[in-house]
Amino acid sequence: MRIKGERPLLYGSRCERFEVKRKKKQQERPLDLFTERDRLLHKAFEENTSSSSDAPTIGIPRCLFFHELLPFFSTFLGKLGYRVILSDKTHKEIIHNGVEHVVSETCFPVKVAHGHILNLIEKGVRTLFFPSIIEMTKIHPDINRSQVCPYVQALPYTLQSAFNFEKEGVELISPVLYLGEGKKKVAKALHALGKRLGKKTTAINQALEAAFKAQKDFHRSTQESGQAVLDQLTEKDNALVIVSRPYNGCDAGINLNLPRKINDLGIVAIPMDYLPLEASGSISEWQKMYWKYGQRILAATHYIKSNPSLHALYLTNFGCGPDSFISHFFKDNMKDTPYLTIEVDEHSSDVGIITRLEAYLDSLQNTQRKPLQRAKTKTASQTTPDRKRTIYIPNMSDHSYAVAAAFEACGMPASVLPESDEETLRWGRKLTTGKECYPCILTTGDIIKMTQGPEFDPDRSAFFMVSGGGPCRFGQYNRFHRLVLDEMGFPQVPLFTPNQDAGLYKEMGDIGKGFSKIAWRGIVSVDLLQKRLREIRPYEKNPGESEGLYKKHLEKVCQALRRQEGTSTLLKEAHSDFNRVPLNGMKPKPVIGIVGEIYIRSNRFGNEDLVGNIERLGCEVWLPPFTEWLFYTNYTTKRRRL
Repeated sequence: MRIKGERPLLYGSRCERFEVKRKKKQQERPLDLFTERDRLLHKAFEENTSSSSDAPTIGIPRCLFFHELLPFFSTFLGKLGYRVILSDKTHKEIIHNGVEHVVSETCFPVKVAHGHILNLIEKGVRTLFFPSIIEMTKIHPDINRSQVCPYVQALPYTLQSAFNFEKEGVELISPVLYLGEGKKKVAKALHALGKRLGKKTTAINQALEAAFKAQKDFHRSTQESGQAVLDQLTEKDNALVIVSRPYNGCDAGINLNLPRKINDLGIVAIPMDYLPLEASGSISEWQKMYWKYGQRILAATHYIKSNPSLHALYLTNFGCGPDSFISHFFKDNMKDTPYLTIEVDEHSSDVGIITRLEAYLDSLQNTQRKPLQRAKTKTASQTTPDRKRTIYIPNMSDHSYAVAAAFEACGMPASVLPESDEETLRWGRKLTTGKECYPCILTTGDIIKMTQGPEFDPDRSAFFMVSGGGPCRFGQYNRFHRLVLDEMGFPQVPLFTPNQDAGLYKEMGDIGKGFSKIAWRGIVSVDLLQKRLREIRPYEKNPGESEGLYKKHLEKVCQALRRQEGTSTLLKEAHSDFNRVPLNGMKPKPVIGIVGEIYIRSNRFGNEDLVGNIERLGCEVWLPPFTEWLFYTNYTTKRRRL
């Protein structure tokens, strides 16, 4: 129905798209900072790539870290005489092709990266450049690590399974780079690459010098542009900072063109790397957050909260492992400060985005920003446990009992948490978003289940949770557990969190003299007992007999550990007892090996008693020993120190 001179009256629409008359503010439209950033990002590429049609070509996909590091790599390759060819800007076909080619379920940006690789191949590019970057440049020189996530680190290798490069006649060049370990190490790796490409040392040195300068110029330009915008803002202005990784926030094909939509509403949209992030946040927080982009996201929260004219739009994507934890810390940092979270994936569309933006902006008009207050000091993670408290150890496997016995041998009261069950899962699901990895959900549930028991004394209890330095999410469990304990009303309950990657033996040694040796002896003993159990149980004549022997000897081992005695004699005795178990024939059964993440493969509830189910189906099971994890962490720690 339309009345002359009036807008039509619509009936039955399912959203506000046609009812709301949006005011066009073209004359008031703010500066498009994302377009400006894109121009700065490509400036070095346009200036330094070879224009000669005879020059060899090399392809760089417009995805992932190239949204930040394109100046460096395009300059380096261009100065070496290559004509650098970029994939097209992200569009629907690239997204679709990426989703079709990805081999396993990954995050959205990694799927899109597959589409960019295919786009380059379809352009006829036969040499592709995609380095395996382990660490990015550090946000502060005093922090230990600034890693990228495992998906991105490993992408050059997983691409090999998604594309038949040999059949296509494509060469994928993938140097391994630690950008956070200084120019010398980066130069060494790229010198080796340059030599492989047949370039002379002088040319490589010149290319490297130009590349480092191009990246530095890009960073300086973004900071100068950002400061110019920030200086013009007043407390009455509202500006939205797109808090995200560059490959989410600065790729219009991935971010649903959010910056332009925000600008259309008359609001300034600011790229996160336009903020002076190096001056925000704290060293202690960055040390615990070992992902580079996580460090920058948390630094952004501090800067935004200290500037009344800035507000946060947290842009994430479905399947982002780091964000499953960072989002919790982001929320905690942004307490009493409104922000909007938008999650995108290949199924996302523009529908509802404008409505959400308008609703968020409307809410800002009715929200009074609270004065910035110094964060309250929380119960920190402890490096030395309090001997007046009983330390509760997660029941990952029976090795936990050996660790508890080692604590007790050194005069520290310890107890293993009860096995996970449905109540564990109920608590874990309730207190997580479901995006965290399963072991975190289980350990969270076990910890909180313990706190709800009548025997739990928060003033005389502590929890044990080993931490790590990444890139796996495991190192963030203890930080998340700290948030959960605080929210559940147990801020006084400490967490003992020795770092498996650095100082593990020193921190564990502080528990008491000989702790590491006692714990090691116990873990090896449990490994041997479990190995013998799995060798005998599928063939036993009397079901349950070998299980009973195992439990008996496990307890004997733990008693010996508490007395700081050796276990060799006990293990020989156990071996003899297992040999006397009556067997129902010795015809070999199929042996099934179980590999995978250590917690789930070891935890009976977590893997739904996989070992028992396989044995009941008539097979024997081989499981990697727990000591494999210790050997691996020892190896990687030693390697990092070289």
